Amino acid sequence: MDRICPACNGLNVIEDQCPICGEILLDGGSLQNYVGPYSPYMESDIENQCIHILYCAECGYDVRIAIPLNSI
Repeated sequence: MDRICPACNGLNVIEDQCPICGEILLDGGSLQNYVGPYSPYMESDIENQCIHILYCAECGYDVRIAIPLNSI
């Protein structure tokens, strides 16, 4: 069964607020876009998740969040 990330495919919008300055966090996309699918820096237990980087354009804060994949 195929699985997709709802955030990568525009099905869900991630809305969160920066804990430092209160601005809206922006979705920087999937961590795999930065390091590659087989990178040693990827966590080993992410088969059913897509790790996204959220960042604040105002103060530079960033955080990684795990988004569960949806079946199609």
